[in-house]
Amino acid sequence: MSIFYRLWLSLAVTLGLVILALGVGEYKTLQRALNLEVDHNLEKRAHWIQGQLLLGLLPKGLMLPDNHPLEEMGKLFVEIYDARGQLLQRSANLEGGSLPGARQQGTYFETVFTPENHPFRIYQLRLIDGREIRLGESLELAYLSLSHSLLRIVLLGTGGFALAALISRQVLLQICGPLTRLALKAGEIASVGNVAERLPTHPSMVTEVRVVSETINLLLARVQELLEAQSRLLQDTSHELRNPLTVLQVDLDLLLRSDLDEQTRAEIGQEFRGELTRLIRLVEDLLSMSWAETQTKVELRPVQLDQLVERVMASYTGRAEQRSLQMKVMPCSVLADPDRLEQILRNLLDNAFRYAGASARIGVDLLARPESCQLVVWDDGPGISREHWEPIFERFYRLELDRNRAKGGTGLGLPVARALARAMGGDLWIESEPGQGTRFHLKMTAVQSSA
Repeated sequence: MSIFYRLWLSLAVTLGLVILALGVGEYKTLQRALNLEVDHNLEKRAHWIQGQLLLGLLPKGLMLPDNHPLEEMGKLFVEIYDARGQLLQRSANLEGGSLPGARQQGTYFETVFTPENHPFRIYQLRLIDGREIRLGESLELAYLSLSHSLLRIVLLGTGGFALAALISRQVLLQICGPLTRLALKAGEIASVGNVAERLPTHPSMVTEVRVVSETINLLLARVQELLEAQSRLLQDTSHELRNPLTVLQVDLDLLLRSDLDEQTRAEIGQEFRGELTRLIRLVEDLLSMSWAETQTKVELRPVQLDQLVERVMASYTGRAEQRSLQMKVMPCSVLADPDRLEQILRNLLDNAFRYAGASARIGVDLLARPESCQLVVWDDGPGISREHWEPIFERFYRLELDRNRAKGGTGLGLPVARALARAMGGDLWIESEPGQGTRFHLKMTAVQSSA
């Protein structure tokens, strides 16, 4: 069953129960009011007759007080009995008959029926001297009034229910109709696979429906973005893998030749080793990128960042050559994966060594703050213009100057570093200007002291 019919059925049942409860309540209230009115009239007449008897008078005729309203004429029937149960007097409108029902002793109300099945309300009042006043009133008019009221309640309830069901159906159609059309359109997009298409949205839509449509459009845009990124990744990866594999194939073919001298063979072997190393590094970077982008939860633990920086910088001392290595650190503990954190630092230092120049200054500064530790890897190399700040964090992006790959980069070092940083709850960004060097900022969450 569709959501439309579920909602409509729920509303219809709810409305029906509410109308039924109101109708029953109205009927019971009217019935109680009519019964109270009849009982009040019987009691009032009984007390008037009691007063007459106490004065020594025996009412006759219709036994009505002098100031009785016209509507009470012939409405009540009266019988008066003495203490021995003998009939003393009956009202003229009984015409020799008697009130229905078996007479009992005492004061009480009861509802009885005549042999013709006409309803009567009986009230009997027993006096102190043993005499009894028995009164009756026909309930036919009251029952007729109730039946008419019940008919009106049923008709009005049915009409109200039908009108409410019709209105609720129209309201639900305004909500579920667009939802159904959105579902059909979304299904069509999914079946065709055209994620570039969007669902319709316009201000006249119901707010919730418009929000659903806009949310699905955002999802479609995100899917399209991911598919395009996946396609670009496949193309870039294929391109990056093709080059070293082609070189490896050519070198291998050359190495298989028997007419090569030892020096040429050694040079080809060295080139073969370099391309193989580059290929291994490319695969490792791709695996690191995949790990960082697919981790929903990374196991973090306290890492003494200043000690890690000192250890990594010590390993680069032998590679410095004419470069000047500088380090300024403060004690700082962060929440991170130590292996991934070291990988980020080495990527940044490798990047500085590769592009800053043979005689550049390269440094690492570590600043400790109450809630974070900020690591800055800097160099005084040629710098990077602002338009390249964000693109260099994209996969396989290289500055035009370095597209010849002479410096051996894979184009994944910085994207991997940022992805790892964000996977551990940190971030990585760049500040640089042409001719003024480059600064990479790594911000990580500090371990809060328990003091």
